Amino acid sequence: MHQNTSADHSFFLKKKPYYYLTLSVIATTLFSWFNLNSCLIILLVIGRLVDSGPRMAIKTAFSNKYFLAFLSIFLLEFIGLFYTHHLFTGWKHVESKATLVAIPFILCAGPFADHAGYRRLKFDYCLLLAAISVYCLVMACIEFHWQKDTSVFFYHSLTSCISANAVFFSAYVIIAILFLLYSPDAPGWVRVGLIIFFTGMMILLSSRLLVLLLIVIFITRLASEFRRRMKVSQLAGIGLPIIIGVCLLAFTDNPFSRRCRDLHPAILVQAISTPENIHSRFDGLSLRWLMWRYAFDILQEQKAWVFGVSAGDSQDLLDQKYMDAGMSQGYLGYNFHNEYIEVLVRSGFLGAGVFLLCIVWLIGAARLAATPTAAFTIALVLLLFTTESALEMQHTLFLFAFFPLLTGALNNADLRSGSSLTASQQRPSSDR
Repeated sequence: MHQNTSADHSFFLKKKPYYYLTLSVIATTLFSWFNLNSCLIILLVIGRLVDSGPRMAIKTAFSNKYFLAFLSIFLLEFIGLFYTHHLFTGWKHVESKATLVAIPFILCAGPFADHAGYRRLKFDYCLLLAAISVYCLVMACIEFHWQKDTSVFFYHSLTSCISANAVFFSAYVIIAILFLLYSPDAPGWVRVGLIIFFTGMMILLSSRLLVLLLIVIFITRLASEFRRRMKVSQLAGIGLPIIIGVCLLAFTDNPFSRRCRDLHPAILVQAISTPENIHSRFDGLSLRWLMWRYAFDILQEQKAWVFGVSAGDSQDLLDQKYMDAGMSQGYLGYNFHNEYIEVLVRSGFLGAGVFLLCIVWLIGAARLAATPTAAFTIALVLLLFTTESALEMQHTLFLFAFFPLLTGALNNADLRSGSSLTASQQRPSSDR
């Protein structure tokens, strides 16, 4: 018994200050309190160094290939400082990418949590996200009282009170739904209520791609449940959100349904064909297609296919393309809206190869975990990378650095830095 207690205390999250500090980092990320968030992350790093001992923590982290994967992405940005024409801008990008080193270090520099610790963190995360979502809804109600405009309940307007991108906030909501579907620690009615609530939030947040992913998640969960006897509470918890969501989409005129109409085949063909006068009638698809074309134009003109143009120069070169095309100045500052292309332009084929190798390692971590939560989490990240330059904002920097490792670490001895897994740390059958 004494040995078990000692082993329990070797886990980082067993210490209450570190546990609540971790929740505080998540909360300040979601509320966009980034100055405070940075201070809290630094405190967590210091806590990890003190908890494991600086030498052991650093040695353990640098022997972990997943930490090295995130470190290499950070180094891609740092190396660009040596050939950028805008050193200050490049340095600001390097500073923002420090999260890709700090968060994986905290997770990989020693045993992070036991099975009970992971389950508790997941449920508390769901409660925290629900509270923040309610705050957004309350602020939207106040705004509606003054404006009498229902659009305040949808898309970016809904999350404007916390200065968050609605698409990125949707990613956090999907992760909460995954935790509730595959790690059921809450009482049945609480779990069902949270799943329904978060599904409703996904409709309001109106991210077409992530709603599609959510439907796939629900269908996958239902298919697995049909292989065994399904309880009424399980059926309600999974089936009701789908029914409610479909009804909301099918029988109401809302910003989400109007956004979905943009996916008509004729519009898709028009976006790809990019006629000469397209600049006067951009939508999300045509604008992205134009940005991606400009990316290859920039690499060709700068002869930067191998090493890229650096993070300090890439946005200026893209802005120049906008101005040369006679586009509105409102587009200045818009990035490439695709992380793979963003890395290619900044770091060339060399950097893109390193970035893809890191992603392959993370996919490997999800396979080793062998849980739907880990698989869908990495799928979520990969989808975000296709339509957004997701590593250019703190919300998704943290999401990318934290959740793939968290979900992969639950049953991955390698992520535990060699710590042995006991029987009590094996995944529950519901997450198989």
